[in-house]
Amino acid sequence: MEDLLKRYYAHPTARERALFLAEYAAEPALAAEERETIELLSRLLTARFGARPERRQTVSDRFLTAFMDLRVTYARDSGFLSRGKQKKEVLRAFAALLLPDFLIEPISENPRFPALLSAEWRDFADTLFRSCLRDPAYRSRVFGLVPVPEEMIVRRLREELHQIMTELPARFSLQRESSVLRAVMEESLSALTAS
Repeated sequence: MEDLLKRYYAHPTARERALFLAEYAAEPALAAEERETIELLSRLLTARFGARPERRQTVSDRFLTAFMDLRVTYARDSGFLSRGKQKKEVLRAFAALLLPDFLIEPISENPRFPALLSAEWRDFADTLFRSCLRDPAYRSRVFGLVPVPEEMIVRRLREELHQIMTELPARFSLQRESSVLRAVMEESLSALTAS
């Protein structure tokens, strides 16, 4: 299964991943465990990028959209009058990120699913952090004129991650439920900055 995951995540786009899964599933000598893994990866791909990403030119990453929604919700805290609306937004975003406690029904009861979900979260976190480290707008201040050292960017990413995945859930007593994703994202950021 580890080899399959490495080959799967080596494809950078949802379209390429969907095509890879279709080709891999067509192999006649697949073991039952590999077929189950392909099915689970297909479900995760659909949950993250929507149905049939191989047929569309533009595909939106629902994980990234949900994370950005959380960022906006955190930034516009307007007091106790809007707490109910904010909580709904947080719950909706956590469900889009496939946090198990926020799903109406589980995607799969398969015991291997949590490991695959963690791998998907790790891929999302790597994509998010790498794009932030490459983005000239994120890497600068004063309208893009003054570059920021990489240490400051990493510190900024850590602060944003803490705000979005620790402080925001704490407003609604959801720290325990979001801790799994937070741990994966922190681990991913640490691994990325260590390399």
